[in-house]
Amino acid sequence: MAAEKLTASKAITNLIIEQVKDEDVESIIKSQQHMLSRFEKTNEMLSNCNALSAIRLEAATREFRRHVQLLTDMKKDLDSVFRRIRIVKTKLSQQYPAAFSAVSPVFNILDEEEEPISQQDPPQTTGADAAVASSSCGSSPVHDTSPSTSDTG
Repeated sequence: MAAEKLTASKAITNLIIEQVKDEDVESIIKSQQHMLSRFEKTNEMLSNCNALSAIRLEAATREFRRHVQLLTDMKKDLDSVFRRIRIVKTKLSQQYPAAFSAVSPVFNILDEEEEPISQQDPPQTTGADAAVASSSCGSSPVHDTSPSTSDTG
């Protein structure tokens, strides 16, 4: 009986093998090898792209941090400049009240723009701020000849 099963199983196996042609199997194997080769190339290209992107991201992150630091420093500088301008305006209004009141509508318009800043506590002046303010507010009138004040546009 085992001999009959062996011959029957061989017969079924041979029938199945005969159903699939050797050329078709070879064609499928070649196609799979070709696809494997293309997938390996694609994987290598994606790995290279990923490495390049990581390098560029790192460079862009460094540049972004530098720009953020620059903007932060610029904001601090502008805050210092505006604080010094307020100090100079205050000293000028105390030193020359008549002249200051004559141009007060202009300064009132500027003060309205600085409203959120003026609502804060008055800034503490440091020795450097006081030196700058006192040097620019001497007994002689201040004459500013910088190009930024002479521009009309």
